[in-house]
Amino acid sequence: MDIYESMENFSGDLVLALRNEGWSPGREVDVTRWVEYLKLEGYHINPTARVFLESFGGLSLSPLNREGPNFKNGEPLTIDPMACGSGHRHMATELENVLGGSFYPIGEWLSYANTFIGEDGRIVSTGMGWIWGLGENLAVSLELAIFANRPLKCLHSDPGLEPWPPAAR
Repeated sequence: MDIYESMENFSGDLVLALRNEGWSPGREVDVTRWVEYLKLEGYHINPTARVFLESFGGLSLSPLNREGPNFKNGEPLTIDPMACGSGHRHMATELENVLGGSFYPIGEWLSYANTFIGEDGRIVSTGMGWIWGLGENLAVSLELAIFANRPLKCLHSDPGLEPWPPAAR
């Protein structure tokens, strides 16, 4: 499923939540400034990241449910690729080495974890030695960030760190 198909499959609740935060279908933000600056840091924007940032750039998506099944959902998903990407190219490289693919910075989420989108549409956050998967596509990822509607999955933890949150039993 590409990013456009994912947007077409947004639930009514997700569309309402996004509209309340300033998003609308067809929204287009000029991403040139971000893309040019981050290119100097070694990032190469992929079409999926471009569409995502054009649609959601500059928004702060507040959580409607602050209690997830296995995590506290206390911070918004802030769509600001500069906050995530500037000075953090090493994090994207780590994601690429651990998960494969190519990742582009999109913003910050829980505890200001750097959040990236892959060229395949999956969204991940990383920080403090962990990598978390928000979802395999845009709709699923945004629903987790806003509604905390399923467990947060730890995809990787650095040596010596237990996965957090622990896998559901």
